[in-house]
Amino acid sequence: MQELNTASECIRDVFPGAEIVADRTDNYPIRVVVKAQMGAQSVPVWSGRQQSLFRKYAKERKKAISAIKTNLEDLKTTLDDEE
Repeated sequence: MQELNTASECIRDVFPGAEIVADRTDNYPIRVVVKAQMGAQSVPVWSGRQQSLFRKYAKERKKAISAIKTNLEDLKTTLDDEE
C-alpha cells in the first residue's frame, strides 16, 4: 500500500480533486503506472518499479516523487494552455 499512498499524495498535491483508482496486479516484476484519464484518452504520467515508492528506499523514493510531480505539473500546464 505504500506505493499507492505515495503516488496518491503526489497526485493530490497537483490535482487536489482527482479521483484515484487503483488497478492492482500480481504479475512480477511489479510496476507502478500513474496515468491520467482525460475523457476516453489515458495519458501515461509515470511508470517505475514498485520499490521506488517504498519509504525503505528513501533515495529512490525521492527521485520517483520528484519525477511524478514534475510530470503532473507539465500535464497541468498543458491542460491550462488548452483552455
